[in-house]
Amino acid sequence: MEADETNAALNQTVSQLRGGVVRVQIASAIPNIAGWERTLEATSLPRLAPVAENSRALRTTLTSEDSHPAEVGRLLTCSGIRAVAASPYGLPVAIPLAQLSLLLNAGGGSLAGQTPG
Repeated sequence: MEADETNAALNQTVSQLRGGVVRVQIASAIPNIAGWERTLEATSLPRLAPVAENSRALRTTLTSEDSHPAEVGRLLTCSGIRAVAASPYGLPVAIPLAQLSLLLNAGGGSLAGQTPG
């Protein structure tokens, strides 16, 4: 994916998350996560492998019948996106990556504090 395409996709994801992660419908989040997973895996860059693995785990957790918000929150805060934003690979799209990282960390932090009911 070229930098312009990546930037547009990141801006779309950031817009989706601006209202908070709990407002995002799982039905719309799953295709978005799966798309990022495919994009990250297609790069074959070792630095992006942990982010792709985290995306896979997040998608699996969200589709599980026994998923819990705290686990989703942990995965969001451990996404690895902040490290990518600071890397040479992330430089062309560093601003939307940094915004995405902040949104995921904030939303993930609030979910991670929830205990099983």
